[in-house]
Amino acid sequence: MKTLLAIPCASRRAATPLLTTLAFAAMLAACGGSGGATGAAGIDPSALKGRWITPSNEAPAMTAVILPDASDQASAWMLAHDSSELVKLLVRSDGSVNGMSYALHPGNAAGQAVAGQVTAALTASPKRISFSGVKAKALALDQSDAMSLATVQANAAGSWSATTGDKARFTQWTVAASGDMAGSTTTGCNHTGNLAAMAHSSAYTVQFDERCLDGSHATFRGIATINRSKNRLTVAATTVDAARGIAVFFSQAR
Repeated sequence: MKTLLAIPCASRRAATPLLTTLAFAAMLAACGGSGGATGAAGIDPSALKGRWITPSNEAPAMTAVILPDASDQASAWMLAHDSSELVKLLVRSDGSVNGMSYALHPGNAAGQAVAGQVTAALTASPKRISFSGVKAKALALDQSDAMSLATVQANAAGSWSATTGDKARFTQWTVAASGDMAGSTTTGCNHTGNLAAMAHSSAYTVQFDERCLDGSHATFRGIATINRSKNRLTVAATTVDAARGIAVFFSQAR
């Protein structure tokens, strides 16, 4: 299984908190999928649940995790394999999608609004979805995983650490068996929050507050997954105002 992740995004003051870490190509796992081919006019967002990856000959190379989060809609978290971009989309039953794209690099470019359509061929082998309008050209992705088992809460417990690509920043999280989390970064930020296992998906919901020595404060919400070896924790989240997006790859601390 490949693994994705890296860095904070959007405008920021002196201390750039989270990380720029990346090792990804198959992030955050999700679940199942069913149904037949559907077009932009009428689609069941819950049928898109799962992990999706662009074919090897397609560019840009991206992985998406789609999780239903309300009636007739789902959240899609998409990461570029070269660590350059995080896209967070809301998928609706009429096939429309909209959200934000975040450049994942030390410049911390502000998030940019994106919108488009999704179509699905769910009887194909492999199942395929295609987003138009979100990128410069249509983005096709094939389902690589459909995990239907609930996530085990205890698997998130322990100490986790991550560094940026240039090893200039270090983040440490300690997660209790209950899912409560506390951590800090070498850039002067403290994190407190929670990871909660999803009942019907192989993923966790994540929420944490970030308070930094420069006086800045932000609340992040997103998702996380753990690899099959249980030694990699992948987190993707945005601030509640959608101004910043982050993707962080943790290793189990020894």
